[in-house]
Amino acid sequence: MIQDDLFIEAESFTDRGGWVMDQQSMDVMGSPYLMAHGLGVPVPNARTTVEVSRGGRWFVYARTRDWVAPHGPGRFLVKIDGQPLENVLGVGGDGTWQWHRAGMIGIQKGSAQIELEDLTGFNGRCDAIVLRQVDEAPPHDGAALAAYRRAALGIPDQPEDAGTFDFLIAGAGYAGVCAAIAAARLGLKVALLQDRPVLGGNASNEVRVGPIGNTGHGPFPRNAEILKELHASPGSTESSGGLRARPNDGHVLALVNAEPNITLFLETHLIGAEVREQKITSVIARGLKTSREYRFSATYFADCTGDATLGVLAGAEWRMGREGADETAEQLAPLKADQLLLGCTNQWTARQTSTPQVFPECPWALEITEASRDIATPKYPPKLDQYAYIGGWNWETGFGRDMVTEIEQIRDHNLQAIFGMWDFLKNRAANRQLYHNAKLDWIAFIAGKRESRRLIGDHVLTEQDMTSPVIYEDGCVTATWYFDAHFPHPENERHFPGRAFRSVAYDDPNFEQFRGNVRGTYTKLKPYPIPFRCFYSRNISNLFMAGRNISVTHVGLLPVRVMNTTAMMGTVIGRAAALCARLDVGPRVLIQKHWEDLKRLLA
Repeated sequence: MIQDDLFIEAESFTDRGGWVMDQQSMDVMGSPYLMAHGLGVPVPNARTTVEVSRGGRWFVYARTRDWVAPHGPGRFLVKIDGQPLENVLGVGGDGTWQWHRAGMIGIQKGSAQIELEDLTGFNGRCDAIVLRQVDEAPPHDGAALAAYRRAALGIPDQPEDAGTFDFLIAGAGYAGVCAAIAAARLGLKVALLQDRPVLGGNASNEVRVGPIGNTGHGPFPRNAEILKELHASPGSTESSGGLRARPNDGHVLALVNAEPNITLFLETHLIGAEVREQKITSVIARGLKTSREYRFSATYFADCTGDATLGVLAGAEWRMGREGADETAEQLAPLKADQLLLGCTNQWTARQTSTPQVFPECPWALEITEASRDIATPKYPPKLDQYAYIGGWNWETGFGRDMVTEIEQIRDHNLQAIFGMWDFLKNRAANRQLYHNAKLDWIAFIAGKRESRRLIGDHVLTEQDMTSPVIYEDGCVTATWYFDAHFPHPENERHFPGRAFRSVAYDDPNFEQFRGNVRGTYTKLKPYPIPFRCFYSRNISNLFMAGRNISVTHVGLLPVRVMNTTAMMGTVIGRAAALCARLDVGPRVLIQKHWEDLKRLLA
């Protein structure tokens, strides 16, 4: 029946209304999707117009998920030409992505308008709508669904040619943006691929983490030049709980667009890599709005995705957690499984208004009580002249879980905790009068990740390298942050066993009383130059990397993962790629035979 089906990807809707696009888990569930992220207030309808090939009776199915099954907090309706179909969606099922029957409707041949009507504002989600001549759900499982989707959308077997470049960079957070600008200014033709609509990664308006890490230290202080340009126009001092300024998204975009040698591809997601003789020749990417697939060819590539997406697709060696034999001897290496990976954060804020504000009770959210509402005194107390409440860096969950394959569930647990806390503060807390006029202001729906997969280079940076310290000749990017390990907060864990959503770090003023079986203590780092050998793959000869997916151990990552440091990594690999192109060599040969040339360029 595929030839008779009318298949509409939700992310292709011409007017998203108040719905947002989420692509974080598309490699697992098969597609981006639209989400009604209304903070408890129904969002405006998403709309699109389709051409119906024949008039008559159509059966309508939607692929959706009850994200807190069986409670259905994210309920919504499908409407066709203004008529709501009979079944409420976003409720029912087993909590996985499934096709649900929206209803049956008679439609005339010609144009028809399809709408998604949010009923709750609590993160209802829709992947796709299909109109069928038969009352039967489309294929459900991964391989069959992927084949059905391709056939229904008419996706060709061969991707379209998107061009040939000198340098392709996957990921446009701080590292990717700086790599692109650095390479472009030295004459390389650069393709910059980003799977979100904005640049800046965790520093963008979507996540709002204020960048940290000192600059100007070490052998090559000019590594910070492009980073300083990013910070020339700050976005907001109200980002990370009012603590740190972040860049202006429009300013960062303008810097990239001002470079004639950069071609920017937003909302473009990597799905494949073509490799010949341990060398990437091209990558395949999918346009998120159109589902069209493209082939990008290049001479050199850089993985700045954070999740090591490009490296994994290309067959580069990688690890996650504390996997390597070189990690067992580290003094700060974690002992428990839930400490093997740092968690991710969805920051949030609530503001005071001049009028009373109501918030619905959320029986499906985490149940917060007077006993469980507070943990240790936060390192940075909320500035209540600006906010009614702040959920900052230590609203963190997902410790020890796979930040790539489980990210939707990890993020959703954060949302359950946030909505549960706000429900409690507004409706049941002993001091709820403090929040009588307050309303939720902002919640990040994109998770701010700290750690996932790390690619392996010719050197794997360890704790001992930095604490001894061992200074290598090819040290080039100076790390300055401390060994910033995060752990599930023991007090929060006591109330929510296995479901902690608050973290504690070594520099928490109350850390010692909550230490438990956590090893180590606050450990400062003298400015340390990270070796260049950590910035390229040891088995894919033309792959650079910059960001939190460089070649380090779990403990080695702790002081180098902050964004000002990763930005300087990007600048280094951008300049190194330009020198590689000039000399017609790969990064390993560059460091082995042309290190003095690279030193002069970085200086």
